[in-house]
Amino acid sequence: MKTAGLAIRLITRDPVNLFLAVVPTAMALFLYLFLVTWIFRRADYLSVLLMDYLPSKDAAGVLGIILTGILILFVFLLMSWTFVIVVGLIASPFNSMLSSRIETMLAGKPVTEDRKKTLSAMALGIGVTFKNEIKKLVFIALVAAFAFVLNLFPIFYPVGIFLVSVLFAVQFIDYSWARHDLRAHQCMGDVFRNIIPYSLSGFLFLLLVTIPIINAFVPALATSYFTVLWLKRQKKIPA
Repeated sequence: MKTAGLAIRLITRDPVNLFLAVVPTAMALFLYLFLVTWIFRRADYLSVLLMDYLPSKDAAGVLGIILTGILILFVFLLMSWTFVIVVGLIASPFNSMLSSRIETMLAGKPVTEDRKKTLSAMALGIGVTFKNEIKKLVFIALVAAFAFVLNLFPIFYPVGIFLVSVLFAVQFIDYSWARHDLRAHQCMGDVFRNIIPYSLSGFLFLLLVTIPIINAFVPALATSYFTVLWLKRQKKIPA
């Protein structure tokens, strides 16, 4: 709880950190709103298609509304599962800078309060950030595919959930790994040494990801939380 509280304060009490957190969140909420509005506006087209198969316009209209509602629910469920990966890719430059600023602040060093300077620094490293993000996505896809196969067999459900939880944590711990130029074997060693806090934290955030709208705030909060957690586990700040 202390880590979560500190992670939230580091975002809300610094105007630049708040800006870096809000921009990707606003993009995510816009994406939700756009898709739901697009589907809802096409409810009439669905009703027209159904009129050829139903006895009355009223029945076609009611069924069209029901099917539209189901489709919107499906979009929410789909976005809940793909949200962190899709928006995380778009938001990765912001999250990388947010993680860097949080570490600098916890080290007791000054950070710039100028948004333009922050964005300029972020732009300079955007190529490296996206390159690292693509490599991370390939790794995530491979492990996620393995977890999906395990989940086809009920006896392996706990293993699949465990892998996905660890995978979620790795998505955000990776910002700290990349910033400190850790090698692959060092990253794996870090995971094995801290497997319990990483997996438990990852699972809790996975639960938040399944909640539409709320999951729009997950990437920024997870970035801050796992940056703080990693620093604590590395004993770079007091636990």
